[in-house]
Amino acid sequence: MLMAAEDLKYELNPMGTVIEGELSRIMEVVRQMHEVPFGAGASRVSTLIRIDDRRDKKSTMSGKVQAVKEKL
Repeated sequence: MLMAAEDLKYELNPMGTVIEGELSRIMEVVRQMHEVPFGAGASRVSTLIRIDDRRDKKSTMSGKVQAVKEKL
């Protein structure tokens, strides 16, 4: 059963879903999401994850979008 993840921010976009939060929590939720199709009878599931983990300064999804808009 997929647990609620109200503690994570997410944004659905045409190329996938961006999840923002504590890395260990994100990995826990991704693992749960990966298992859902198996629970529904799938025999094979492919999950692609890309991690952008910047620790030298605070960064957010909205901040990254704003930085691109400022450069346009």
